[in-house]
Amino acid sequence: MADLATWVKEPHTDAKHRILEAYLNAWYPILSSRQNRLVYIDGFAGPGVYVKGEDGSPIIALRCLLEHSHDLCKPPKEFVFIFVEKDAERSKILGETIKERFPELPESVKVGIYSVDFKTAMDSLLAALDKEEKRLAPTFAFIDPFGYSGLPFYLIQRILGFRSCEVFINFAYNSINRFLETEDNREETFDALFGTTEWRKIRDIKDKEERNRQLIALYSSQLKTSAKYVRSFEMIDNLGRVSYHLFFATNHKAGFRQMKSAMWSVDQRGSFRFADTTDAGQRFLISYEETKFRDQADTLYNRFAGHTLLLQQLEDYCIEETAFPYLWKGSLKILENDGRLSVTTDRKKKGTFPDGCVICFNK
Repeated sequence: MADLATWVKEPHTDAKHRILEAYLNAWYPILSSRQNRLVYIDGFAGPGVYVKGEDGSPIIALRCLLEHSHDLCKPPKEFVFIFVEKDAERSKILGETIKERFPELPESVKVGIYSVDFKTAMDSLLAALDKEEKRLAPTFAFIDPFGYSGLPFYLIQRILGFRSCEVFINFAYNSINRFLETEDNREETFDALFGTTEWRKIRDIKDKEERNRQLIALYSSQLKTSAKYVRSFEMIDNLGRVSYHLFFATNHKAGFRQMKSAMWSVDQRGSFRFADTTDAGQRFLISYEETKFRDQADTLYNRFAGHTLLLQQLEDYCIEETAFPYLWKGSLKILENDGRLSVTTDRKKKGTFPDGCVICFNK
C-alpha cells in the first residue's frame, strides 16, 4: 500500500471509532426492526485501513453489521453503504480492503465507493432523489473531514430534513481557529460551513477559549434548526488540550440516548477523556464508572432542589438536557441515603423507584 494513501492511526482516532462502533451495534438492529432499508454514509471514508492494518471507519461500519450477534441481513432487509473518498488511490485501496475482508457480501448489502468530494457525491444523490420524488431512507451519516472545507451546511440540513436521518460530525475547530487568526479568512468557505455569516461576528474575538465557545454554540444552533436533539462532545488529552469536537444531531430521542450511551462506553482511563459541552460553554467531564452516579445525583439535586417530579420527568431531563444517557437509579439511591430526596409513592422497599413514582427533592 502506498505510504501517501495510508497513515498511522492515532489514539484519538481509535477512541472516535470505538464510539462509532458502539453506536452502530445498537443502530442497526433497532432501525432494521422497523425499516427494510437503511443507509450508511461515510463522507470522508479514507482507504479503510491504517498503516498497521487497523480498521478504518468503512470497515468498522461493515463489520458491525456483518458480524452482529443478530442475523440482520436476511431479505427483505437492504443495507446500502455509500463511501465517499475523493482521492483515487485511497478509493482503490478501500475497494481492495473491502474485497479482502468481506469476499462474499450478502445480496442484501450494497456497497458503493465514489471517488469524488463529499459535496459532489451528496448533491448528485439528493438531486436523483428529488428527480424521482423519493425520500432518503433512514440514514446514519458519519462526516469526518481532515479540515473544514467541502462540508457546506445546506447538505447537513438536507440530510436531517429526511425522516430518521442522523449525522455524526467531526467539527475541526482547531483548523478553523488557525485560519481565523490569519488574514486569509476564506469567508465563502466559512459561510458555507456554518450556513450563515454570523461567524464573522466571532472571528475578531481575541480570547481563543471564548472564540471557540461561540463557534461551537453557533454550529450547534444551526444544527438545531433541523434537528430536535443536538449534543457536542470534546475529546481532551491528558494535558487538557482539545483534540477535536464531535457533534451528533437527530430527531429521535432513542438515537440521542444511544449515542450518549456510546460516549459513556468508551474507556476514559487511557490517553484521552471526553467532555459533554453545552451551548453556554459549560464542560461536563464524562466520568469514570465509579463516580458517574454521584455526578448525576449532584446534577439532579442542583437543578431540582425544592421540586417534586415524576420519575419519567427525571428520565426525560437526563436524556434531553444533560450529559447522561438516561436516569441511573443508583443516583437516586445516593440522594435518598443523603436525605436530599424522598419518595411519596407507596413502594415495597426503600431504595427502589418503580415506574410512575413521585420524587421530592428536599431543600
